[in-house]
Amino acid sequence: MKLFLLRHTESLSNKKKIAASVMDFGLSEKGKKDAKELVSTLSNNSYDFFIVSPLKRTIQTIQPFLATLEKPRVITEPLTIERDLGVFTGTPDGTFTKHCKKNGLDRISYRPQNGESIADVYERAKKLLVLIAEKYKGKSILICGHEVFLHCLELLLTNEPVENFYLCKPLANGEIAEFEI
Repeated sequence: MKLFLLRHTESLSNKKKIAASVMDFGLSEKGKKDAKELVSTLSNNSYDFFIVSPLKRTIQTIQPFLATLEKPRVITEPLTIERDLGVFTGTPDGTFTKHCKKNGLDRISYRPQNGESIADVYERAKKLLVLIAEKYKGKSILICGHEVFLHCLELLLTNEPVENFYLCKPLANGEIAEFEI
């Protein structure tokens, strides 16, 4: 099975440097332009299925490519949603990290009020891999998602523990990674 991971292009929250988390921001003008430019890159591969997060920034990223296909199979999968930062959702980028450092909290296991830890997202990514293995064995799948979720998925695909989350770089906006599993 081939998995292609695509992080959404620049969203309005990325541009404004806001930790959007599960807020449903769309793409910035740059993000829309970059999504159109991804069409030629994405055309270099064939995909049996597309899995997207329910948040519009992922759907808007993949839409220009989907428009070039005849009857693409798109699955909106809630497991792929971005990490819920709870009370830190909508705060300026870096607020959560500063809070953890100030209070001596482990950024991997700390679960903000009404939110998720990175370890929680890692477990969600495991569930998605089990689902994919059961339902789509031998298929080629493109997953368009979010920074934290996709980074957890990458760790799993490379057999890295969640503790290594901050040791390797996540996908940039509009970046694609390919895995054979």
